[in-house]
Amino acid sequence: MSNDFELSRIYAEGWNAAWKLSPAQASVLEKRGMAALNPYAVGREHDRWSEGFGRALGASPKTAARGAPGRWGARR
Repeated sequence: MSNDFELSRIYAEGWNAAWKLSPAQASVLEKRGMAALNPYAVGREHDRWSEGFGRALGASPKTAARGAPGRWGARR
């Protein structure tokens, strides 16, 4: 089982995966959902990756304008 630090990195992996969706991955996402792209099958790691991925996809331009990274914000 992962510790809190490792889970935070897994969340970041999910967030980054949402930012870097290729057209092929977007197609998979549309057909089979987020779980098809999640490299973690079960457990807390699966949940944290999904949370990061989902939040990145749900980030709005308004959120990004306040300085939080998002799909429409500046990349660092």
